[in-house]
Amino acid sequence: MTAFTLPTPPRRGARLAFVLVVVLALLGCAEDPMGAENRFALMALSQCNHAQALMLVEQAIERGNADNVERGLMLKAAILRDRGDHAAAEALYPRIEAAWQAAKEKPLSASRRERDLRMFLDIAQAERHAQGFDAHCQARAAATAPD
Repeated sequence: MTAFTLPTPPRRGARLAFVLVVVLALLGCAEDPMGAENRFALMALSQCNHAQALMLVEQAIERGNADNVERGLMLKAAILRDRGDHAAAEALYPRIEAAWQAAKEKPLSASRRERDLRMFLDIAQAERHAQGFDAHCQARAAATAPD
C-alpha cells in the first residue's frame, strides 16, 4: 500500500511574493474601489502594525476618490477596533455614513457597517493565522512593549 502525502504549504517567502504580485497587479487596474493605500494598510493590519496601517489609511482618505475614502474610513475604524480603541472607532461612524452616502448614493445601515468592519478584521485575522501570528496581536504587542 502506498502512502499518500499532502502537498506542503508554500513558504512564507513565496506567500509574501504572491501577495506582492497580486497587489502590484491590482495597482495596475484602472478602477480599484479600495485604493492602493487601503490595500497596503490592510496588509499592515494583518501584520499587527497598527501605526503603519493608520498612516496608510490616512493617505487613502486624503487622496482618494469617494470609494477610496469610504473604504478608508471603514478600514480605519476596523484598525482602531482591532487595537482596542472602540470609542475612537465609533466616533468615525458619522464620517463613514457620510462617505458611504457620497460613494453609494444611499444610506448605510448599521448592520452593513458592522458587516464591512468585521470583514476587514476577519481578513486580517485569517492572514495572521496563515503567517503564524497571534490572531489578536497580543503576542506581538507583548514582544514590542518597552520593559
